[in-house]
Amino acid sequence: MSQQRKTAIFCGAALLLLAAAAAAKDDDQALFRQGVEALSRGAYDDAVDHFELLADRGFVHPDASFDRGAAYVERARSSSAEPGDLGRAAAAFAETVELRPSDSEAEHALEAVRDEIARRRARQGSDPIAARPSLGRAIVALLPEDAWAWGAAFGSILATVGLALRQLSRARRPRLTGTTTAAIGSAVLLLCGGLAFAARHHRLSSHPAVVVAPSARLLDETGKPLAKSEVEHDEIPEGASIWVLDRRGTLAKVEWGTDTGWISAGQLRQLATP
Repeated sequence: MSQQRKTAIFCGAALLLLAAAAAAKDDDQALFRQGVEALSRGAYDDAVDHFELLADRGFVHPDASFDRGAAYVERARSSSAEPGDLGRAAAAFAETVELRPSDSEAEHALEAVRDEIARRRARQGSDPIAARPSLGRAIVALLPEDAWAWGAAFGSILATVGLALRQLSRARRPRLTGTTTAAIGSAVLLLCGGLAFAARHHRLSSHPAVVVAPSARLLDETGKPLAKSEVEHDEIPEGASIWVLDRRGTLAKVEWGTDTGWISAGQLRQLATP
């Protein structure tokens, strides 16, 4: 096959791929518009179907996630409500916050949905359940991963300058200043470097998710319920934020607060992240 023919075939394939990508994008935009129209006219089942189909196609956008949450909230208030609607709404709003952290409207909507879940649990005679994050995850979450990395870089520079000042100076005061600067820089390097490593580990080894079932019982890896003595809480309520650590068949290993266990994978929804 001649080089010109190979080039022509390659260009033709590239054009086909570009056309297919453009058509898929148009289909996604059409689905989004149809979902918004269904939501505006009160066809909440249709709106949910359109936004869920968008998510299944891999379309990720904070507006689509927010509107999906709104569709679930409205359906939960209607006569066609289904179990788990509020949990799925919480997952959609939490996903919006993941994709657009500055979205205060999504944060308020998420808080309102969780308040409504708590009220419904109280009416059913269930105690409210809240779990605080583990100390390590809480500290790491104080700043973004990049901020910890920049802090480690600043500590490294500070330590280098201090060591250079100590080595190059003969006078007592500059050498003392260099020693102090190097010590402070080393401490900042160790602290921020360790937290940057921990943040990277959390990012790579766990994925944010939300419980979308009315409740999820913590299990062991064989699928048997954990005893109440083994964990602080043996039940995770609808709408709770969790971290997915692993998957095996129909089970997912999750972290909720300081508790770790397995739940049915169908009881959670993993969130799209930037």
